[in-house]
Amino acid sequence: MTQTKKWLRFGLHYLEMVVAMLAGMLLLGMLWDAVLPANLWTEADVLLMAADMTIGMALWMLVRRHPWPAIAEMSVAMVAPFVLLLVPYWLGALSGHMVMTIGHVLMFVAMLAVMLWRREQYLHHEHRLGTRWLGRTGVVLIALMLPAAVSGVNTAGKFAGLYAARADAVTVAPAGNQARHDPAKPTVALVVSGSGANAGDLLGPYEVLAGTGRVNTYVVSPGARLVPLTGGLDLVPDLTFDELDRLLKERGDTLDAVVVPALNHPAELDRIAAWLRGQAAAGALAVSVCAGARTLAAAGLLDGRPATSHWWRLPELRADYATVGWVSGRRYVDDGEVITTAGVLSGIDGGLRVLERLVGMDAAGEAARRVHWRHYTPGASGPIPVSSWEPADVAVVALNSSYQVGPSDIGVRLVAGTGELELAAAFASYTEQTMIGRTVAVGEGPIRSRHGLTFVPRARNAGGLDRLLVPGTAAPRREAGAVYLHTGAEFAFDPVLRDIARTYDVPTARWAAKTLEYPVLDVDLRGSGWPWPATTVALALLLVGAALAIGGGWVLRRRRNR
Repeated sequence: MTQTKKWLRFGLHYLEMVVAMLAGMLLLGMLWDAVLPANLWTEADVLLMAADMTIGMALWMLVRRHPWPAIAEMSVAMVAPFVLLLVPYWLGALSGHMVMTIGHVLMFVAMLAVMLWRREQYLHHEHRLGTRWLGRTGVVLIALMLPAAVSGVNTAGKFAGLYAARADAVTVAPAGNQARHDPAKPTVALVVSGSGANAGDLLGPYEVLAGTGRVNTYVVSPGARLVPLTGGLDLVPDLTFDELDRLLKERGDTLDAVVVPALNHPAELDRIAAWLRGQAAAGALAVSVCAGARTLAAAGLLDGRPATSHWWRLPELRADYATVGWVSGRRYVDDGEVITTAGVLSGIDGGLRVLERLVGMDAAGEAARRVHWRHYTPGASGPIPVSSWEPADVAVVALNSSYQVGPSDIGVRLVAGTGELELAAAFASYTEQTMIGRTVAVGEGPIRSRHGLTFVPRARNAGGLDRLLVPGTAAPRREAGAVYLHTGAEFAFDPVLRDIARTYDVPTARWAAKTLEYPVLDVDLRGSGWPWPATTVALALLLVGAALAIGGGWVLRRRRNR
């Protein structure tokens, strides 16, 4: 073999090991993200990253039949730069970010240095892959292709459908709540965008505020006349930004607070951010619910302030907005001019805090009792668990989003007078919080909710759907086969979580509560202990994939032998 070919093999071998190293970092990193807490010590984060890459590289060297001493030598060279760099980190000479950056560069250099030092090992040894190993690997990969393909299609479809706009063009006039505007009352606007908003984030604080009758409460948008909420619940905003500004000017009034729920990748972000800055500059209290904190941060309203958000979103928010003092474990953070809340149902506490500040403690306490919110802590922000992804969470989400067999097509009957929280519980819990299936709003025409919002159904009847749910204590019990969710005086999400546990399984119901940041220790959840139907589908697909792979290999060998 010529020297050129030997050095070409050397270079390809180096690239193979780099790819294996990066694969280890990616795959094992995903595992640790699911299992470990989000905020590790810098030392643990650094050494875990080094170990991930070293394991990937060592496994590939083993596949390539390198001797164990060579694998151990390379592993030491990979980890050593990070260990050495921790010394100046402890002395305060390097930041954690610099340790990571320099360590990655030195790792590549150290790997190349070892290969050059032991170049005979990498220039002349063939390190061929065994045909048996290749065959077994091929069978495993082909067997995984079928369940992976089904998972990809189903998961993409469910996530894409959460805020999908309706296919038909519908024009519906809002309820006209502005006609009853009272300048003597405080005024609160809740923001939505044309691409969608989270139903729980929006409707929770809306019912808390509007239900008192002591606050002018409007849902406003930059311009959209029909907005998809979670699970395809179409809402008609009361006013556009311009219409609200005109109304306040005509009545000689000002906006007292603006509430921002989680918005679904708003195309109008720049306009929303500019409008929020203008309202804040005019003295309005800025409030975010859950991932709505991202919108306030993008508008620059959280710079230099403490703030909170959903436990799932906090790691990426910390990375994207480092000037914000992100806080975990609190229902809300009140920084005077800005209030931010934790996930989804913490928006109820945010709404109650707005009432405390704008109307009074008595009004807030009365509102908490009206919606049966058991976790109100007057005048203070209550604690919540500091949650993170756990292995069981990953399994439940993966199984439900990939292989849930049903009932997965769920109709939700829209009935006039239904409470806003009752609607949110029906549309959000079976979709975004659990990925059980898709919901379809069913009704004869537009309806008005208990406190004056206008919603528009997407289907006239429940034909072809697996289930029909009817939310709301106000709904008449006259449809055979329908499940009436709300039958008594209790918090709107409790019967929905019980229905999920009973119809599907308890781990899915508990996962929904965790993503809602809602304690369920006093909610009686009874049902299957595991999502067995989805698990069975996954195993069946894996077995079919394995049978196809083995059968295909057998056919190819027979043809080759002939």
